[in-house]
Amino acid sequence: MSSKELKVLLVEDSQEDSLLLVRELMRGGYQLEHLRVETAEAMRRALEEGTWDVVISDYSMPSFDALGALQVLHESGQDLPFIIVSGKIGEDLAVAAMKSGANDYLMKGNLARLVPVVERELREAAERRTHRQTQDKVRRGKAEWESVFDAVSDLIIITDAEGVISRCNGRVTSYFPGGYDAVLGKRIDEIFFGAEQPEGQVFRFLHSQGEADEDVRFPNLSGWYNVTSYPMRIEGNDRGFVHIIKDITKRREVEEEKRTSDRELLTLYAVAFRLQYTKGVEKVMGDLLFQLHNMLQMDFSCIHLFESERLRMRASLGLTPAFEKAMKSLSPDEEWNRLAQSGRPFLGEEPDARFPDKAKKAAVAMGLHSWCTVPLKIGQEVMGVMTVGTLSGRSYSDRDVFLLCSIAGQLAVLIDNYSLYDKMKEKAEELYKSKMELKENLQKVKRANIELGRLNTAKNNFIGIASHELKTPITSIMGGAEFLLKYSGIPMTPEQHSILASVYEGTVQLRKLVEDLLSISRIEAQGPLAQKKPASLMHVCREVHNLFVLPLSERHITVNIGGDEADVPVDEGFVTLAIRNLLENAIKFTHDGGEVRLSGRVVKHAQLKEMTPTLRQFYSAFPNNIANAQNYYLLQVRDNGIGIPADERVRIFDKFYGVGDIAHHSSGDTAFMSKGSGLGLSIVRGIMDAHEGVVWVEDAAGGGSTFSLLFPLINRDKRDKGDNTR
Repeated sequence: MSSKELKVLLVEDSQEDSLLLVRELMRGGYQLEHLRVETAEAMRRALEEGTWDVVISDYSMPSFDALGALQVLHESGQDLPFIIVSGKIGEDLAVAAMKSGANDYLMKGNLARLVPVVERELREAAERRTHRQTQDKVRRGKAEWESVFDAVSDLIIITDAEGVISRCNGRVTSYFPGGYDAVLGKRIDEIFFGAEQPEGQVFRFLHSQGEADEDVRFPNLSGWYNVTSYPMRIEGNDRGFVHIIKDITKRREVEEEKRTSDRELLTLYAVAFRLQYTKGVEKVMGDLLFQLHNMLQMDFSCIHLFESERLRMRASLGLTPAFEKAMKSLSPDEEWNRLAQSGRPFLGEEPDARFPDKAKKAAVAMGLHSWCTVPLKIGQEVMGVMTVGTLSGRSYSDRDVFLLCSIAGQLAVLIDNYSLYDKMKEKAEELYKSKMELKENLQKVKRANIELGRLNTAKNNFIGIASHELKTPITSIMGGAEFLLKYSGIPMTPEQHSILASVYEGTVQLRKLVEDLLSISRIEAQGPLAQKKPASLMHVCREVHNLFVLPLSERHITVNIGGDEADVPVDEGFVTLAIRNLLENAIKFTHDGGEVRLSGRVVKHAQLKEMTPTLRQFYSAFPNNIANAQNYYLLQVRDNGIGIPADERVRIFDKFYGVGDIAHHSSGDTAFMSKGSGLGLSIVRGIMDAHEGVVWVEDAAGGGSTFSLLFPLINRDKRDKGDNTR
């Protein structure tokens, strides 16, 4: 028989009796974990600190009893089987214990029932726990449903078959003052249609399943609504209905706004389509008025243009001959003319004093009611006015005025274009001649660009070949001169030593020039760097420093390297060259006893804002000229040397530019003394451009200079995406 785990809390003062109980349970196939307590305090502590399956208690102990143990168990709130095992207990005491909550009792002299009783009580305890969990889920589900029911934005109403409201969600109470009391128990048609509804009429959607055919309005509510009704079973054979009333007022307003906008856009499109100045301005104005009448339901319209300060009618539609004659030409003294010159719209509900006297009488006779006049103007120049009117009681809104002003603006542009048409025609031949000359010039420029490209390629090829061929003899000369100077031991006069030192320094300078020319050629020929791979710039800095170990042995300059070891996507060969040029310059311009520090750190995109004022001196388009990334790597080479004049800092990155005379290009007595070619920093800038980064220089704290290189780092999400596609 397989053993079953059982945790038993024994309330017993006799250790021997406890052992008997344990042995009996183990004989029943249980693997026991048990604890014996004999006081109320010990039992409370055991219930708080442990987890138990069953409590077995003696009925009577010197300082505790079964009824007290039951009380402690009840206070703990745990539902555990409680079994009394006693040496002697009367029938009345056993009944009292059972009423107090004990699950069963048995005698110590007859423990054969112990295992069956424990198994039965464990099963019943599990059933009780399952029942409680089920009840908790039901209560929680009901509470969640109630919350969802009240959270729905639609009005949800439940009625019986006669339309009496039995339930509604909280949204309904926001539409009807008085809360639930004003709704529950009332007929649904009464609260929506009010007391004026004909007697006997029920809610109009009560017996129709599904959505209403049309949107409706209710006398007791403002706005538009859509109603959906569904039948439901309530209890037994009772039937009811669920009504979902959706407030669609905003949707209707949006639809109405869309219809209005569509009509306006269609009008503007039709007007724009008609406005073709090749037909002649008179024809265009007539077509425009025709479109306005069709699209905007106008009854009268006319267009006046200024001619020598007089307003003259150039087009009209729907006007009576009398009104057209009265408005044909308006002098500057007329109120209408002065209002037109102001360049602002003006309108009215009836013909008033703003009309000329004869025009006013003719307008009344014509039946003009609402009217609106808008200016034809370009910028501040008023070219004329357009007037529209209707016979109905319709009033012109601000939106109507805006639309008419938009149309008038298009017409004004057209009129202005037409007036320029003749001048443009006169210039056509001149433009054609200029076009032909320009075409010839473009062909010449194209041929020149092709030739320049060929020459540039030839130049780069020549520089590459010449530099490569020159490196071998230069290396031989430099090696021989260095051997004679430093290692041959040949006695030389000061003059001979000075001459030989000059030869050596000149050869060093020539080799540096050749290397710089070769680097420039490689950068210009290679274009965008295709060999970028992740590399630690701190590791590259240490490798570059190792190249200068021998010449640095002749100087007393400390070089410190340290910083973030993050990988940066770079072309390692070009970056090595850039760091080498910067380190060589830093050593050259730092006196013995000085210090050069190379450091690196990751900066966030947001920190570029702090750098912008400084970097705009070197890159006017910063930060738009660098690659967009979440993070960047900032590498800095800082020295405490002789520094760079403020007015020279931007120009030092130009090709062949050197700062000042030779005195500004050396700080040692033996090594790093020659004046450079002026290409080193230009090469650094070219390398950073190829990496979509930037380089700049600032004063260092305490004197000297700080050169900074800013490299974009690959965004993590983009890098991961690339890894997944491999």
